[in-house]
Amino acid sequence: VDWMLALGSRLAGFRPALSRVLLGDAVLTGGVAGYVSRSYTTAITSESKLLDAEKEVFRANGALSLVSLEDTRIASGESLHSAKISAKISSAAPPLVITPGYASGVGFFARNVPHLHSEIAEHKQKPRECHIVDWLGTGLSSRPRFSARSLAETEAFFVESLEGWRAAQKIDKMVLCGHSLGGYLSFAYAERYPSRVEHLVLLSPAGVPHEPEGFRSRLNARLPWLARALLPVVTTAWSAGVTPGSVVRVMGPYGRGFVESLVRRRFGEGETRDLEALADYAYLNVALEGSGEHALSQILRPFAWAHSPLCDRIEGLRQRGVTDISFIYGDHDWMDHTHALAVQKANPSVPIEVKVVPRAGHQLQLQNPRGFSMALAEAVQGRSVLY
Repeated sequence: VDWMLALGSRLAGFRPALSRVLLGDAVLTGGVAGYVSRSYTTAITSESKLLDAEKEVFRANGALSLVSLEDTRIASGESLHSAKISAKISSAAPPLVITPGYASGVGFFARNVPHLHSEIAEHKQKPRECHIVDWLGTGLSSRPRFSARSLAETEAFFVESLEGWRAAQKIDKMVLCGHSLGGYLSFAYAERYPSRVEHLVLLSPAGVPHEPEGFRSRLNARLPWLARALLPVVTTAWSAGVTPGSVVRVMGPYGRGFVESLVRRRFGEGETRDLEALADYAYLNVALEGSGEHALSQILRPFAWAHSPLCDRIEGLRQRGVTDISFIYGDHDWMDHTHALAVQKANPSVPIEVKVVPRAGHQLQLQNPRGFSMALAEAVQGRSVLY
């Protein structure tokens, strides 16, 4: 990002034109180069290839035999894709339902499946089924045209489809667990359907705090003047709906290598086969036609501050009857766990637990699979049951 800012600032005199370049797929992928890039991306991506890549991610982690991959049709006619970890012993315990974050999918939890299988699904005292569910418009779930034009419509796009999945699965109550933007959307689901949520677990959730007063002026003060010149372009592109997927799609044959370099840099501690499978899965996931990804600017302002911060909505959630809330973060997570501690302090009437996983950042489930899985199992099962 620093290099992009520095390079872009050299074009400060052409900022209006540069802004137009970044304003979205229609302009970003225009012309002959754009046509070639789109044609290449379309030719090498498909849902069947994404499904194969997802299976390979699970296989590389010794987890394919532990899950059943399902596509559940909901009342709207669309379908939601999920990976189910069944409990061999029948139990009345509400199932654990995990929802991925932005631009990810169920395969991002493949490293955790063996732990979830042994510590939750087949726990001797309190076994419970586990489901990892792709949000509508993401992963291998249906990808309808995204037409929401307000925060309420955007939240409903995801919330109502998850409710449709719950009804189709005949789940009465669940432990709902969401990562990053999936955490924000899981919170929104609990607001709308509180009677269906026994326990809300937020994994490094997006959108918790307010944007601090003076944040942008302090950011400007820290950046070199050349970098400051491009900030208006970046914020304009964000507000106009430019997404990581649109960038990857326009990169054509270079998109796969770009995603692989990010995967290796951020999650490089896995086995070679695991990393290759994860890179392939991550690329195919974002390179497919965009749908739910376009919700980003409807929910978050530039620099990932929420239009409607969750810190203002906790008390309302308690009043609706959701009183068991856990936050889990990585110890070097850019979603700062101190925001959850502030929420905990400001809402003494709400039982809020905050956990921090060592040796993990924002993608804690990938960066410390064992530590994350233990923290999740403790939150869901309770230490007294787990140990």
